[in-house]
Amino acid sequence: MPTWRVDLKREADLIEEVARLYGVDRIPATPPRGAIGANAFDAMHDQIAEVRRILTGIGLNEAQGQTLIADTAAALAVNPEVIVRLDNPLSSDMNVLRPSLLPGLLDMIRHNAHHRQGDVALFEVGRVFRLKQGQPVEQRHVAIALTGQRSGAFWGDDDATMDASDLKGVVEEFLERLGHRGILFARREQPTGLFIDSGEARLGGKLFMGELGQLLPAIARQLDVRGGVFLAEFDLDQLLGRRPAAGGFKPLPAYPAIQRDVAMIVPETITHDEVVQAVKRAKADFLEQVDLFDVFRGKNIEAGKKSVAYAFTYRHAERTLKDAEATASHDKVIAALRDKLGATIRES
Repeated sequence: MPTWRVDLKREADLIEEVARLYGVDRIPATPPRGAIGANAFDAMHDQIAEVRRILTGIGLNEAQGQTLIADTAAALAVNPEVIVRLDNPLSSDMNVLRPSLLPGLLDMIRHNAHHRQGDVALFEVGRVFRLKQGQPVEQRHVAIALTGQRSGAFWGDDDATMDASDLKGVVEEFLERLGHRGILFARREQPTGLFIDSGEARLGGKLFMGELGQLLPAIARQLDVRGGVFLAEFDLDQLLGRRPAAGGFKPLPAYPAIQRDVAMIVPETITHDEVVQAVKRAKADFLEQVDLFDVFRGKNIEAGKKSVAYAFTYRHAERTLKDAEATASHDKVIAALRDKLGATIRES
């Protein structure tokens, strides 16, 4: 060993020197022994991280609430019979395990309102605890809260206050990015102690996945919030556990589409999902997309009804669609709307 190489002191130094002289690029790469493979915990952790990326990408800010909350707050969100209570609580404000993420988000909305921040778009991912058959059960949930304006109040902007449509749009975007396209929304029949108006989300129209709605104005006033507060909460374990497999790339359309617009009068109780399902059951050939682009109530529309306008897109995957083919398919759609929903088609 040269006397001037005083940096070579250990066996590892000699090995490194040999590798340098031989050429690191000439040493074959081999996987380490006992490499850790994929496991269920890592997979779930990655999916939850993806949920956070999706919601922040939509424009929401993440919040972190307390696991221990007051029983009075918990009772607003769920049936008191499912609340998990502590035997020796530290205080009356922390005497139960949270059965829902919504009380925590409402507390954060109140905190922001007291600091003159009225435009809030939050989400939280966390664990909730409920009694089932007398035993506490732990679940992962995801919740969303919106209030205030859609964007900051600038001199050139309209006063665009968020409403139920904004919440439903955020929820639909979130679910679509997760890969869920079979979740249907329906108005909730039974009122709750939290919502003035609410709906349920069910997979395939059957399995309960979550709820969304507008907070009772009386509770909003207690939070010192002037406008509406819109909330949603979903069972994240169900969303991820029943997540469909990732689909492959779908080529861009090679042939032009034909679009037909329809304006119709329907009962006020008819929802967008009911229209979409009626159209799907018509099994119209070449129907590619259904878009709602207008809702009107008021002059010339009788009470208890509304006018809705839809755009139906038809396309053939392998050739240019003929106008007669699109008309035949569109006639099936019109017949289904009349028969299933009692719609009155408005002539242009």
